[in-house]
Amino acid sequence: MNTATTTLPPVSERGLQSASATEPGCGVQKSEASDSRTLRRTEVRAPSQARQVFIIAAKEFSDRLRSGWVITCVLVWLGAVGFTSLFGLVQIGHIGMQGYERTVMSLLNLVQYLVPLLGLLLGHDLIVSEREERTLPLMLAAGVSRTRLLLGKFLGGAVTLALPLVLGFSIAGTAIGLATKDGQFGSFLLLAGSALALGMVFLGVGLLLSTLCRTRVRALVAALLAWGVFVFVFDLVALGMVISSRAPAAAQEIEVVCDATHLNAAVDIHAAFDAPDATRAGAPAQPRSNAFSWVLINPVNLFRAVNLAAPLNLRVPVWTPCLAVLFWLAGTLGIAAWRIRQIDL
Repeated sequence: MNTATTTLPPVSERGLQSASATEPGCGVQKSEASDSRTLRRTEVRAPSQARQVFIIAAKEFSDRLRSGWVITCVLVWLGAVGFTSLFGLVQIGHIGMQGYERTVMSLLNLVQYLVPLLGLLLGHDLIVSEREERTLPLMLAAGVSRTRLLLGKFLGGAVTLALPLVLGFSIAGTAIGLATKDGQFGSFLLLAGSALALGMVFLGVGLLLSTLCRTRVRALVAALLAWGVFVFVFDLVALGMVISSRAPAAAQEIEVVCDATHLNAAVDIHAAFDAPDATRAGAPAQPRSNAFSWVLINPVNLFRAVNLAAPLNLRVPVWTPCLAVLFWLAGTLGIAAWRIRQIDL
């Protein structure tokens, strides 16, 4: 009987490898190896903690830039500084470009009203908008911690507020210097720096309100109330305490530091600039009482005192505004960081 024999084709080494890959155990090992490589790529591509803060800040600034907020603020500050320098002495019958010191005296009232309002309006919806639009849980689920989210939002708001102020003061200040040939720009730089610090403080206050409120409408109302308290109500309470204490010397100081308009004081200062140098040099310096120096805890009052220290013979140590700004920023951001951890998603 003849037996049929079959010859099998030769199996190559590559065929053996492919065959072994189809075995159950090898498939699991190959899947685990690919998963580990993918995980390593994800870990490498994951942004660091500092980069997350900068990404959030850049996103916040780009949103404000696209909305026209930054360009509008730049134009507003250019117009405010320019027109104030041109028409700042119209109440005494003088129209024309002023020097730096007179521009500072005329611009002081506008800055102390407008900069806190801009800071509060910019900061009041930084967190509550994400919460109201249901994007806050998505950002936290993506691996961003609440503290880094808060810091990124504040940094983005700070750049958004600082850029218009710096551009406005720089361009308008350069124009004033070229038009008046005034080289004494120290007071103007002090005004610009103190205005920037004042805006940062109220940006922190607005961010704190944004973490405390549940809707943007409530946050906006709280921001406007806070602006009224810091700019007007605090001064009225301080003046009421002076009147009730019947202290004439302290009343004179508190009126200078906390007066909401400074109209009479500004007119007197402008008149003093028009007087001869001998008259100003011969006038004795009036000592001022420090009985009500506690009013400087208000950032607006401290801003006034810093910029009026030289003309009105006020004594404001250098460390006082620095510590006050650090105190307000640390306090508002610290409370906001605690509050954002308590938000239930």
